[in-house]
Amino acid sequence: MRRFFALIVISTSCFTFGQSGCIDLQAQNYDPLAAENDGSCVYGVTNYSPIIISDLTDGLSENSGLLFLNNSIYSINDGGNSTIINELAQNGSVVRDIFIDSVLNIDWEAITESENELFIGDFGNNGGLRTNLKILRIDKNHVLQNDTVQSSSINYYYPDQSSFTNQLNNNNFDCEAFVYYQDSLHLFTKGWENLYTKHYVIPINSSDSVVAILRDSMFVDGLITDASIDLQTGNLLLLGYKNNGSNFYSSFVYLLFDFPGNQFFKGNKRRIEIGNMLTLSQTEGITWKDQYMGYISSEKISSSFITVQPKLFEFDFTTFFENPSTGNYFINDTDFLIYPNPTNKLLNVEIDVSKVNFKYSLIVDNFLGQTIYQSPIENSKLTFGIGNEKGLYFLRIIDLNEKTIYVHKIVLN
Repeated sequence: MRRFFALIVISTSCFTFGQSGCIDLQAQNYDPLAAENDGSCVYGVTNYSPIIISDLTDGLSENSGLLFLNNSIYSINDGGNSTIINELAQNGSVVRDIFIDSVLNIDWEAITESENELFIGDFGNNGGLRTNLKILRIDKNHVLQNDTVQSSSINYYYPDQSSFTNQLNNNNFDCEAFVYYQDSLHLFTKGWENLYTKHYVIPINSSDSVVAILRDSMFVDGLITDASIDLQTGNLLLLGYKNNGSNFYSSFVYLLFDFPGNQFFKGNKRRIEIGNMLTLSQTEGITWKDQYMGYISSEKISSSFITVQPKLFEFDFTTFFENPSTGNYFINDTDFLIYPNPTNKLLNVEIDVSKVNFKYSLIVDNFLGQTIYQSPIENSKLTFGIGNEKGLYFLRIIDLNEKTIYVHKIVLN
């Protein structure tokens, strides 16, 4: 393997961090000089086709909500159905029913988990008139070990709702999506009237009849039907569909990531178009399986014009987290080694040049965006100094079209 070695000598006197901006390499407005993400990333149209696993049984014709747990998929049916959690194998077959005793299924719409509990959202509210919204909570170990379980509940209300007259499919207080994150339940409404989703927060230590705290809202140009969060990465998925006219629906997923704390709408927001009702049916459930892959489910569409069976799909969003470079471009940090970092004296940089074939250039910028050093990558070794100021520096690799394809931050203290 041929390697490129650069010795960077930096004298230091002050320490300053760079500007905020879009730091996702896949975004149209990626800023190589940004040190902190500000949620401004803009993406082109993104299309993705989930892989069909199977049609689901008629017993899941009205499935709504998915959860991957202990190598199984858990699903529920919505309003008017039995009070059962269905455990599915990863091929979509039902392997077990878990009955929840002494409750009603007024309109179950979503299922999520904390470390010790499962939560079921009985908050479907198509007419916007419900005053009995609630969230069931169940011991997770009981669900894994028993076929009949007990539950408790959290009753809640929306602080910004004052009218409870029937406005069928024309109100903003329906809800079909929630997740557990950082000791709270986070609800995402289905905005029939304005195609926004509102983010409400309910701490899980809440007592009976609590107010759902309105945190934020986002225009999603559609109706949100489920959500899932990866507790390790914090990456959040919002599933939805949109009426494109004449009741012909297409489905989408919002990938929300790199946000501060639990302010989900303040980070990157990438919309992924996944298909239409003819191939997907009506998408109602989504869950992460791991940090890149997961499942989507749909309920049955049955009308005088069309019948589409309920389905289970698999998705792999790995590509949305990769460096977008291809061919000879650098792919990840295994191709680029820099040490020690932070440093107060010398910085060693090693690059696997077998992937670039000496067709690219190296640039070092300071935190103001001023180029300190630039040189084509033509030799296996290069030694240079870049100044004497403490702070944040950026080592970039650019292609022949002067497009940045790799950035590494260097801290001098």
